[in-house]
Amino acid sequence: MSAVSGFTEPAIKLLEIATIIGRYGTLIALLIGTIGWWGYGKNPQAMARFRGVAVGGGAGYMAIVAIDVIYDVLVFILGSKFLPAGWPYGAVTGAHASNLFQFATALSIVLHSLGLVLFIIGVTWWAFGSRDSIAESRGRRGIVMGLTLIGGSIGGNVINVFAWILL
Repeated sequence: MSAVSGFTEPAIKLLEIATIIGRYGTLIALLIGTIGWWGYGKNPQAMARFRGVAVGGGAGYMAIVAIDVIYDVLVFILGSKFLPAGWPYGAVTGAHASNLFQFATALSIVLHSLGLVLFIIGVTWWAFGSRDSIAESRGRRGIVMGLTLIGGSIGGNVINVFAWILL
């Protein structure tokens, strides 16, 4: 096992677990919300709460899928036209490879994985939380932190590519 894979494998496994939990969690929120929304038609407060869970679950699931699609589209567009082979991970190899580039690539993988984990957990918390609840505020905080880490990962990849071009 190389030093890079030893550094990145735990983050990737955590991402796989969070993706499964997040996708199923938001689908469960959608299902519970829809059943409750339909079942509590005579109680306006309960109906509004379940409607919020249904909308949050549906929006959360779409957000999880959308962030994956956006990242994959960026990788496809940039990788096939402008960036070196193996983009975004393993882009710097051969004569240009050094410990610093390998560390930057590994750090980018970890930032991406942990960012998606925080984003998925945040979306799931947000889906189940009612307005102004602790779960809703933690969910928003997780979404912001996750998107920030994903942005750092993409920025690290761009810096890595410019370093590859200049060398």
